[in-house]
Amino acid sequence: MWSVQALVVHLLLLGSILSIYFQSTVLSDLEPLSSLRELGLEPPADRLVVFVVDGLRAQSVLADNCSSVPDLRELFIDQALVGISRACPPTVTRPGHIAIFGGFNEDPAAALTNFGWNPSTFDTVFNRSRNAIGWTQDVVARIFTHLPTGGAPLRFETFARSDISGRLRLDQWVFDKVRNYLTNEQNVQPLRNASSVVFFVYLADIDLAGHALTPYGSNFRGKLNYTQRGIRQTYELFESVFNDSRTAYLMTSDHGMSDAGQHGGGGDREVETPFILWGAGVKRLAPDPVQNFTASENGPTLPLYQLEQTQLAPLMSALIGLPPPMNNMALMPLGFLNTSVQYELQALHLNTMQLLAQARILIKRHEDGIMYQCLPKFESLGTAEIENYPQRMKYLVAQEHYDQAFKVSQQIAKVAQQCMEYYHGYYHLPLLVATTASYLLWFYLLLVRLTRESIQPKSERKGYFTWITLMMCLGGLALLELMILQRVPHLTTFYLLLPFGILILALAERPCQDNGLLCQFPVLHLVGIVVPGALLILMAFHKSHIGLLYFAVVCLNNRRAFFRPSLKLIFWLVLVILLSGILMVKQNSSLHFITDEIGAYIGNSHVVYFSMVLSVIRPLILRHQHAKRVWIINMAALLATAYGTYQWDADQPVCTYVYVACWSYLVFAFLSIPYSGTKELRRRLELITFNMLTVHIMLTTSIGSLFVQIMVTEFVLGLELYEESIRYSNLKDVNTEQDDNQGAEEQSPHERPVSPLEHLRQSYRYAALILLYFYVSFFGTGHWFFNFTFKAITSRLFFPQFQLHMIAAFILLKIFIPSIIVISSIYALVSFGRKHVRSIFICLFLMNDSMSLYFCYFVNNRGSWQKVRESLDRLLVSHVFIILLLVCSWIAKGFLANTKEEKPMPRAQVQTLTNDANLVQDSRV
Repeated sequence: MWSVQALVVHLLLLGSILSIYFQSTVLSDLEPLSSLRELGLEPPADRLVVFVVDGLRAQSVLADNCSSVPDLRELFIDQALVGISRACPPTVTRPGHIAIFGGFNEDPAAALTNFGWNPSTFDTVFNRSRNAIGWTQDVVARIFTHLPTGGAPLRFETFARSDISGRLRLDQWVFDKVRNYLTNEQNVQPLRNASSVVFFVYLADIDLAGHALTPYGSNFRGKLNYTQRGIRQTYELFESVFNDSRTAYLMTSDHGMSDAGQHGGGGDREVETPFILWGAGVKRLAPDPVQNFTASENGPTLPLYQLEQTQLAPLMSALIGLPPPMNNMALMPLGFLNTSVQYELQALHLNTMQLLAQARILIKRHEDGIMYQCLPKFESLGTAEIENYPQRMKYLVAQEHYDQAFKVSQQIAKVAQQCMEYYHGYYHLPLLVATTASYLLWFYLLLVRLTRESIQPKSERKGYFTWITLMMCLGGLALLELMILQRVPHLTTFYLLLPFGILILALAERPCQDNGLLCQFPVLHLVGIVVPGALLILMAFHKSHIGLLYFAVVCLNNRRAFFRPSLKLIFWLVLVILLSGILMVKQNSSLHFITDEIGAYIGNSHVVYFSMVLSVIRPLILRHQHAKRVWIINMAALLATAYGTYQWDADQPVCTYVYVACWSYLVFAFLSIPYSGTKELRRRLELITFNMLTVHIMLTTSIGSLFVQIMVTEFVLGLELYEESIRYSNLKDVNTEQDDNQGAEEQSPHERPVSPLEHLRQSYRYAALILLYFYVSFFGTGHWFFNFTFKAITSRLFFPQFQLHMIAAFILLKIFIPSIIVISSIYALVSFGRKHVRSIFICLFLMNDSMSLYFCYFVNNRGSWQKVRESLDRLLVSHVFIILLLVCSWIAKGFLANTKEEKPMPRAQVQTLTNDANLVQDSRV
């Protein structure tokens, strides 16, 4: 029951953190505003053509006097506005397109889906148009095609990258499709008299070229020259087909690119994208340029404007007479429209009304609560100001005070933006406080339970039927009623009340007889919780130190063994040094030359083959005893794995028999262990290790399996050395004490009742070992917090095709096989580990959750894609993986079911051993 409780609490704590940082800010139930044509104003353009060049940074257009875009340069010298639109990180394709056509930066909730899809629906320029035609890649089309379009579906012709043969030929496909469409009169005729038409031309090759060639390469400049010439030719084709001067054009990019050919972060080269605006309704010169630029060596100096990327949405909408998208958060820039003052003012007014409509919803949610007068509120904007704004604008327009009307509209629009930002983060601080309180109360609950576990006989718990528990329940119910009356969102209400639930659990866990043991060892608890948590945090931020950290911890743990040198100690120390060296080389980029030199002579497959041989030699060297059928089946499985690996490396289809053999062995490996007939704990552990390492080899592509075999061998040897040093220390105590208690003489030192202090020390020690070796194996096999990916190659011997969920399951199996062996070793070789599993895992939760609480304060939901992904992965690793370690414990218990412990040696026999070396020989690996 306690493990189920821990599982639920950890999931709730994770959900609480996600509710703070990743709640959706996209509002629903918005009503579209009237178009400018419906208000009696004729827009300057009937159609808009948008060229989105994926991955084109502003520097590539402006560098060297715009020499890379000669055809477009002729355009903007004569008639276009040129500027820089600043994107908001993460600078990837999806957020960029949403900013351009939706007018808002990507919803923070989308980070939970790795910015692959948005859990909310939103409005775009395409939806408002009701007449949208485009040529784009399928992944881009999926951003918009699933949204409600008001009965007018988007007419997008899409392609997949795999559909087009040849390198960097996607733009050619798009230009050809546009040309074929426009030269067909049946397609064009219905559009000649249509209004508010949007053409979307997506060009993907520049992004691919930037990744492959970097933006400074000569081949990249050649590709850019081809793309910009195609844009110019497509523009001329549109002008010849619609020869009415009623078409506006925009060329921009979804994101930029760094000098190294990467994007996703917040560097200037990644966020600065170009925009070129020309055609119907575009003013030749706009006010307030940020700076100037020279368009050619002897050419004129032109103004260079600067916008936020989201401002393109209301600007495009105004050009073709549409209201801004309903979820737009940007303010239309003034002075860009070549229209009358009344038209531009009305377009700005619609923009402001659209922002106020969103602010009104948030304000109403707050004011509908019964206690809104007592709670903080946004003072600069309320329902009265929103209601008064249209009347004030009508008066100013009637008096022809246009300049003042522009100022009023801009001012209240900016206040509306601030109001929305205020209310979107309204419950951020209360939720953070509630989450922190939940963690601290969870720590208290765990410490109370650990204290009860350390006392023998165990004290009874007080339970839920106490007066203080009743008071807490009544207080929680009263607070719940207040939140319901205040109209607090349901999910927020739940997590604000979560501390009450955990507090009730903690109060019920208190012992009936309070002996004050919880307060007796504060330093032990503090060191046992904070030090491992701090070391894990250090590993998360400075992974290059993990090798030294591992070496220091394991040597400190087995410090007593150094006073009794033996061959086993030397062998163990060699393995420790080897593992530390591998970790240092893998996690330090400055040392990668070592692996590069080795890789020049030894391929990954050679390492896998060597791991297969080692997995057979290892139990022979360590004198493990297995039944003949175990040797035959494991060796046959390894041979099938070797053959499948050879076929995979040779780019041949993996044989069906290999799939059958691997699946069959996977079932055998798990089911054969509890039903093996082996009753001795050590023999059962040897079988667990043999089978699990064979499965791990099937899932490994390089050094991972070799690393795990070395680590498992080192851990078991280290565990035996520690137990032997403890046995030797206890033996000396037994020989020196003058005790006539015959019952005690018949007991092994490890079977004697341990004091509460020793119980706590051992619990923290074994919990720290489990956690340390989990992360060591995690890093050693090539995984890390912010690059955790599911690669099809992991399941190459089990599936012929990519299946995400099954691949994820195999990745997790590969990660947790070392932990299954480690936990099984503790249960099999350590009497304390078998008898006090709950205490060990309580300490494990305390250590890990202290790290989780730290990460809670450093979550990024905005900004660089890498930083958002990194903070999310840390949360998931620290929360989800601790639950999976609990699952590993259940598996280990199942593997060791129906086993018996070896009988302890009588004291009389123990006293006859005077040579320390005999202890080492009797402890078989």
